[in-house]
Amino acid sequence: MMDKENAVIGGRVTRAMARALREVSASSRPCFKKQRKSKLEKSSRAALTDVTNEYRKPQLNNSAASNSQTRGGHRKPNTKGASNVSMQVLSTRDVRAKSAKDLSAVSMVQSHDVVFAERLEDRELVQPSMSVMAGPLLSMQDSVESDELLGSPNKDIDMISEKLKHSDGLGIVDIDSVELKDPQVWSSYAPDIYNNIFVREFEKRLTDYMGELQKDITPSMRAILIDWLVEVSEEYKLVPDTLYLTVNLIDRFLSQSLIQKQGLQLLGVTCMLIASKYEEICAPRVEEFCFITDNTYTKAEVLRMESEVLNLLHFQLSVPTAKTFLRRFILAAQYSCKVSYVEVEFLANYLAELTLVEYSFSQFRPSLVAASAVLIARWTLNQSEHPWNSTMEHYTNYRVSELKTTVLALADLQLNTKGCPLNAIRDKYKQQKFMSVANLSPKPVQSLFEAEV
Repeated sequence: MMDKENAVIGGRVTRAMARALREVSASSRPCFKKQRKSKLEKSSRAALTDVTNEYRKPQLNNSAASNSQTRGGHRKPNTKGASNVSMQVLSTRDVRAKSAKDLSAVSMVQSHDVVFAERLEDRELVQPSMSVMAGPLLSMQDSVESDELLGSPNKDIDMISEKLKHSDGLGIVDIDSVELKDPQVWSSYAPDIYNNIFVREFEKRLTDYMGELQKDITPSMRAILIDWLVEVSEEYKLVPDTLYLTVNLIDRFLSQSLIQKQGLQLLGVTCMLIASKYEEICAPRVEEFCFITDNTYTKAEVLRMESEVLNLLHFQLSVPTAKTFLRRFILAAQYSCKVSYVEVEFLANYLAELTLVEYSFSQFRPSLVAASAVLIARWTLNQSEHPWNSTMEHYTNYRVSELKTTVLALADLQLNTKGCPLNAIRDKYKQQKFMSVANLSPKPVQSLFEAEV
């Protein structure tokens, strides 16, 4: 080859040399096209192999697999590179469409395999050899029936209307039927959700850790910490759920781990950091929580404490708090309340937040605290009628006599009979945006329990 090139460059080109050069150039071009074509075929074949493997794993029957192989990769290649690629792309689309169709059939069979097995056992409809073919047919029939039931737009309305009929005789107002106007609010799930929350609050009950475990921490130290955290939550404009979850995490950690008073503030800011990450849209950064402690703790110390808290509590952050129940109970109070709904809401939230500072209220169930706060709020704003009726009893699961101990303790807290100097919550609810509910005069509540409703 080098001799030929030198001959071309250095002298005259003979007829034999020209023929040889044409043969070399002609042979080099097809090799390049063939190599490029083989790469495209290889890549397309690899893609088809992946799709085939994806939907052939369940392999319902042999016909689906054979069809996929026939349609997937065994087409006769065309001599033209462009048409060959287009045919393989079309083949890929066909296989993907087929795979999606077969996957839907597989998921349908898996969702109804238990029902199908029971029918085969009880009725002996088909022989074992026919079970694979009969399964999809029965499953599709069951699927159509379930879709018809779920697709009925009036099913939930009829269910709640039936419940309302039974409630009319008892004087119970159905607070969930109002929300049916919004198609995005599935209010028919609310009773089941809150029944589950009522059960879960029994699992998360706290022990008297101040008397049983902690030796260096007192209830007054805890109160000072939480009162300061209330100011922090106001400074960063955190939602109320963050504050309630913060106190819950502090109490749960202290009930399981011994801590010295030097680390109490570190525990407080760390629990608020965790609660902020869980509840807030834009949580404050770690550096901000270090800053509010006047850099008493470093970022590394906060992160180390965060890991310790989360591991000790097994990352269980979704817990019922008084705020969880307040939303439900205030909604129930709305339909039988003659005073401003917003005012009842603010006053009930104020009373419930007062309990966060007081250690003795950590022994009460959150639903009990929320129900007592709503009762006192309604009684404070309107003494013309008893604040507890059948609707409130139905949705809170408490009779008025069962609230007596908590209500009396909460009334003393509202009056501040102990002269507690921690006023972060009181100052917060003296603001106009909360309708200054902290300035309302408490009313005697003893008469509420003289005769049970």
